[in-house]
Amino acid sequence: MTRKELQSGEYNSYYDHYLNLVPESASIDTILQSSLEDTIRFINKIDKPFDTTYATGKWSIGEVLMHNIDTERVFAYRALRFMRGDQTPLPGFDQDVFAQDYSNYAFAKADLINSFKATRNATIDLFKSITAKQLISRGVASESPMSVRVIPFLIAGHNKHHENVIRERYLS
Repeated sequence: MTRKELQSGEYNSYYDHYLNLVPESASIDTILQSSLEDTIRFINKIDKPFDTTYATGKWSIGEVLMHNIDTERVFAYRALRFMRGDQTPLPGFDQDVFAQDYSNYAFAKADLINSFKATRNATIDLFKSITAKQLISRGVASESPMSVRVIPFLIAGHNKHHENVIRERYLS
C-alpha cells in the first residue's frame, strides 16, 4: 500500500503536515528503510556542533534529533498496542517533558546515529511480519483514532519535518 491510500478517518488532521512530507507514491514496505537511509545521510552532513541552537530557549540540533528518536519510540509502541488488539485509549505525550532530560546527553554524532539506527531497525522489525488484519487495526491515541498503517508514514514525515527545521533554522 502507498501513502496515497490512507483515508482521513485513519488519523487526526493534526498529522496532515507530516504525512504530506512523504510522497504519495511511498510504499509502506519501504518507507521506513528509505527514511532511515535519508536521515543517516542528513545527520552525517551536519557540520555544526550538536549543541547548537538557533535562539535562546530552543532545542539544540542534538535535542531535535533525540526528539525524533523518542517520538518514533512512542509511535511504534502505539502501533504494537493497536496491532495486538489493545483498545485501551493511549494518552498523548509531552515532548517538552521528554526533552527536559536531554541536557544530560553529549550528543555525539556517532551515538545519535547508533540510537537512531537501533530505534528504526526495531520499528522496521515490528512492521516486517505484520498481517493484513493488523495493518488495518485501529486504536485511540491522544483522544483521536489512528490506524496502524498510518504510523510508518507518520514516523517518516515527522523525521522529515524536523530535518527541514534543522536545515532552515540551524544550518542556514
